[in-house]
Amino acid sequence: MLSLIETRNRHFLNACRQALVNYPKGEVICVETLIDRAIHSEAPHYYCTYTYALRMIRVLRHGRLRLRRDRRYLQWEELSDRCRRLEESREWSLPRALAHVLARGKASQFFIAVPTGKYIFLHR
Repeated sequence: MLSLIETRNRHFLNACRQALVNYPKGEVICVETLIDRAIHSEAPHYYCTYTYALRMIRVLRHGRLRLRRDRRYLQWEELSDRCRRLEESREWSLPRALAHVLARGKASQFFIAVPTGKYIFLHR
């Protein structure tokens, strides 16, 4: 079984291939632009375990998340918002809403930094 990081990297490379296919015809291909487009494309998963995501969302909601507003913070914020909508609309608990989001939800992006994306792209 592939680890979450290996799965994310494989999905990210697929997104890079798709970004390359969709790259404007006649335009010089810039690796950084290609990687940025792939990073900000929809990701099939959130690539985190249920237990860790539950802990991070609880920490975020209690105002104790000590991350600057970077890609990781945005991931936990997005997960929390999606869970909160399910909690309010269906009157679900956080654990149930999170299980639903992780099982069925796609992430809005890959939540990785451009240097990480470049490394994955060039070394895989």
